[in-house]
Amino acid sequence: MGEAVIVSTARTAIGTARKGTLADLSAVDLAVVAVGGLLERAGVPSEYIDDLQMGESLQGGGDLARFTAVELGLLNVPGVALQRHCASGMAAVQGAAGSVMAGMDKVVIAAGTESISTTPG
Repeated sequence: MGEAVIVSTARTAIGTARKGTLADLSAVDLAVVAVGGLLERAGVPSEYIDDLQMGESLQGGGDLARFTAVELGLLNVPGVALQRHCASGMAAVQGAAGSVMAGMDKVVIAAGTESISTTPG
């Protein structure tokens, strides 16, 4: 079995729910900022990226990982959204590492995103 390594990390600022400077940003908007920063920092050519696994817990409405990939111009990256409540981001890391270790993929982005400000209720 192969080895998985973390090449780079990135995150957005932390905001206050339903008010503040991030309140109008969707989960995809926030993911694009973080994943875009990660890609810039890591220096990995986009054609090397095999998948984007993204944890989310309250958004629904489609595959946020694929939406993020498309927004970043990663049109050949399929993307999968994972839903495991508070452990969703870690589930993405676990899935990405497993995929690399099993030899199914070489480069996988693992991410988590949420925007409490734009969820119902």
